[in-house]
Amino acid sequence: MIIQLLLCVALALIFIYAVSQRRRAFLPALSMAAVALAGGVLVLLPQLANDIAHVVGVGRGADLVLYCLAVLTLAAVLNIHLRLRSDREVVTELARRLAIQSAKVRDEG
Repeated sequence: MIIQLLLCVALALIFIYAVSQRRRAFLPALSMAAVALAGGVLVLLPQLANDIAHVVGVGRGADLVLYCLAVLTLAAVLNIHLRLRSDREVVTELARRLAIQSAKVRDEG
């Protein structure tokens, strides 16, 4: 019972944070809020996770939750990687333009 309370509090805080960030990043905030809400439902109704697991062919609800968490984690890591790569390309382009601009100023001066 204590773990349910702790998990519900943690998921509620994540849900509140996600909702507060909806203007900055709507889709990620909506996704995070939905996952937190689904997690809260499964924490309060653990038998529901078992029922869903049996429907999709997984032995236990805990295993299903773990599999879903693994997929979500991999998707998040891929998303972060792609954003960092994109940011690195933008910084590289800006650095090149700045270097060219600085060289032109020195040549003219």
